[in-house]
Amino acid sequence: MQGAPQRLAPSDGIGGQILPLQASCESCDSCLQPRETFDGTMQAQKFLSCVYRIHARHGFGFGLGHVVDVLRGADTESIRQRGHNQLSTYGIGGDLKRGEWQAIGRELLRLGLLECAPGKFATLSLTPAGVEALRKRTPIVLTKQIEIAEKAPRTRRGAIECDEVLFDRLRVLRRQLADERGVPAYIIFADVSLREMARKYPTNSIGFRHIPGVGEQKLKDFGQLFLGEIKSHLAKNPRRIFPNSGVVPGLKRPSRLTKMTGNK
Repeated sequence: MQGAPQRLAPSDGIGGQILPLQASCESCDSCLQPRETFDGTMQAQKFLSCVYRIHARHGFGFGLGHVVDVLRGADTESIRQRGHNQLSTYGIGGDLKRGEWQAIGRELLRLGLLECAPGKFATLSLTPAGVEALRKRTPIVLTKQIEIAEKAPRTRRGAIECDEVLFDRLRVLRRQLADERGVPAYIIFADVSLREMARKYPTNSIGFRHIPGVGEQKLKDFGQLFLGEIKSHLAKNPRRIFPNSGVVPGLKRPSRLTKMTGNK
């Protein structure tokens, strides 16, 4: 595909390498199935600037998911604790969806403007080429992502009824922590645990410890972060009350004998 970076097909023996080809190579996926491109200079500037400012604040970088959350202005305890809601790049990317920013970040990695640190945390930082592109506002052409029709969200059969708004906030926090550690999200907490949090609203370590899936180590590692998220939600939203599986507290079930003889 002319004028755009090429990703070579695995059969070339150096799959994944970026090469600026001037004509169709007739072997990479971009040439075999060319996708539309666009002037992504502004989006790239936003992403590179966010990575740069996070790194400048701490002396080290954060993972892709965290950078995207900062760009989109996510209101999470992790962001507030680190003061990233005070960065000038906080919330400047609210016009794009999370998946779109993630795709832009991955493409900037492929273009060699970002680099990912080895190890489980996979933190991002600018390469010399990225610093130069940010400083000179170098025009950058990006690939448009394939539009995938979004299905209306639905609760899975058997899912625990809970505060779905809080549940989504807890999922964002979980994803951010997982990205920072380079582990699957379920390693932090399973959906069942998050739904119980969004149902019971624990606000202290004792209540949090009674959530299924919360042991002493996870209480120590993540307790304050998730409790802070729950408290932040409750400060702006009413606590919802959910039926206890159809059983009214304090009401005794009728005994077999009562059923047989009647209420005499």
